[in-house]
This record gives sequence, C-alpha cells and structure tokens, in this order.
Amino acid sequence: MSGFLFVHRERVRFNDCDPMGHVNNATYSTYLEQARIGALGALDDFILARVEIDFRSELHFGEEVEVLSRCSRLGTKSFDLAHELRAGDGRVVAEAVSVLVAYDYERGESVELSEELKRRLAAA
Repeated sequence: MSGFLFVHRERVRFNDCDPMGHVNNATYSTYLEQARIGALGALDDFILARVEIDFRSELHFGEEVEVLSRCSRLGTKSFDLAHELRAGDGRVVAEAVSVLVAYDYERGESVELSEELKRRLAAA
C-alpha cells in the first residue's frame, strides 16, 4: 500500500458480475468513482476528463475490493489520481488513472485548482 494515501473498500455485489461470473469491466468505473468521492469528499467541484483502466485479474461475487488512490500529477486546472485495485487476498486486479478538472458548473468552464486542494493533494 506504499504511496497510496486514500483507501476505499467494498464487497463485490451480485449485480456487479456479468454472465461469465466475474465483475463486469464497466463496474470498475463505479468502484473508481466511489474511491474518488472518498478521497476528495465530493465530486461537485470537478468534472471527470478521462479514465484509463488496465485489467490484471478477475474479481468475483463476494470478494472484497480495495481501491488505493494517490495524486500522481498536479496541474493548474487538473490533476491525476493513480489507483490500484486489489482483491482481499492482495492480488492486483486493475490499475487505473483518473484525470479530474476543476470545474465551475454555473459558468460551464474549467477553473484553477484551489490552493487548499493543491496542498491536500500534494501531501498525498
């Protein structure tokens, strides 16, 4: 878990699985979203610009999934969160990167990251 400040855990639900018996690849995006909410407190100041997922191993119903997250890049208006998803037995099931942009929904445009957020993410 070295280098990962934020940790989100949940149990794989029956409806997370596809007919092949493993977690459907689209469900990983939901796990990542929940991890981003846990790491940032909320998502209402951001817009998701990109998600990249590399699948490494299967997850199955009933297993615990742990999403470890850390800030891997800090820009003027955006930042990257690097994620490692692990099964309860420690097996890496996926690696991912989320790119988030600070966003003003009223004006409909990107804005600079706040100094407070930069400090918080830099500590991660």
